[in-house]
Amino acid sequence: MNESLSWERTGQTLILKGILDRDTLLPLWQQKEKLLAGINGINVSQLEHVDSTGLALLIRFKHHMRKEGVKLLFSGVSERLGTLITLYDLQEIIMDS
Repeated sequence: MNESLSWERTGQTLILKGILDRDTLLPLWQQKEKLLAGINGINVSQLEHVDSTGLALLIRFKHHMRKEGVKLLFSGVSERLGTLITLYDLQEIIMDS
């Protein structure tokens, strides 16, 4: 199975690509300090799939940045990811500006 997650940084935005799930999120988690430094947005439009552990990671990033005094905004939320966010009643946390 060719499941992978990649990312790139464009200005103050981190762009996630591929699959964000329990099998792919460890490298992203391990580099979080470096990747989130100077970031104020995460674009998730190029994610093909996000499971509940991937969503939990996004929430952790949001809380981490809030502690740093940064409002982390998510852009490009797909209908599928939006459904997962709604299912777990996380709209206020994820979509909080």
